[in-house]
Amino acid sequence: MQSLEKRIAALEISSKPTDNMTIIRRLVRPGHVHAEVQRISDDEGLLWERMPGETEQALIDRATLATKPNAWGVRSLTADTDEVPHGEH
Repeated sequence: MQSLEKRIAALEISSKPTDNMTIIRRLVRPGHVHAEVQRISDDEGLLWERMPGETEQALIDRATLATKPNAWGVRSLTADTDEVPHGEH
């Protein structure tokens, strides 16, 4: 087992970070699989809400640009399709 752990550690050290990869986990409700994204959050708790007239892609781009990649060059975001009623966020 120790040999396997050493090999994994060596691979992790020698692996190069990715170049600008963004992973978006999209939360959907049953029956609303194709609903557009309304909010995006990152792993640090930052939140971006879709502005009036903003496209879904523009929101994704805005959140992606504002998020720092981790040590491997990966940005991790969570997208939510439910609208938050005004005053509840």
